[in-house]
Amino acid sequence: MDSDPQHKYRKNQVNGTLYVTTCLYLDPRRVAELETGADELFLTHIHKRTTADHIMQVAVELGPVYTLRFKVDFSGCSRGYAYLQYVDKMHKSVLMEMLQRCFRREKLRIHVRESRNRRDLLLSNVHHLTPLQVHQELRLVSHYVKLCVYEYEPKRYIYVVKYRNNDEAAMAHHKLRNKVGCFGLDACIDWLDKGQVLKDLNVQQSCCVQLSRDSDHLQASANSCRCFRI
Repeated sequence: MDSDPQHKYRKNQVNGTLYVTTCLYLDPRRVAELETGADELFLTHIHKRTTADHIMQVAVELGPVYTLRFKVDFSGCSRGYAYLQYVDKMHKSVLMEMLQRCFRREKLRIHVRESRNRRDLLLSNVHHLTPLQVHQELRLVSHYVKLCVYEYEPKRYIYVVKYRNNDEAAMAHHKLRNKVGCFGLDACIDWLDKGQVLKDLNVQQSCCVQLSRDSDHLQASANSCRCFRI
């Protein structure tokens, strides 16, 4: 699978994602960047019979791969898309063009795009829980980086749940869809960029103030922008 026999990769599968990840030791600073989704590429139009090994055989021609997240269905066949990150920083537009050429040479109709790296989920229509109760319920499902809470009417809130990277956000989205009833009969979880709620409220995510998770007075502590974060 690898053009360099000294460079090994490990495989593991979690639900519908097959991970192919480098075994190289990397600078912790670079790992931290990559773990937030830096330099991620989005591969689409993958034929259902194309395998992760086949993509890796092509991808490693341009350098060592940090990780390939290959999406599969219940039968193990490709769902048509994957995410790819290289170990080394490269000019993204040049890299995308070169990788596209490599796929074409192999007669693969895979399209190479820049990943949007969506990491934020929007939880809305939660009427019977306080922000701290929402925080506690969310922690039972997944670990998030930050919870931003917006009060759009007295004691009416919407929640932006921020994750470290798209992979963690996608897994949380899947789990929360199955458990959204814990937040109320009308509760809804969606990707943030699909909703227009924040635009309608005319608030800025960067203006929220930090509050203690143990605070019993969240509403009183919110500033004039009507938002805060836990």
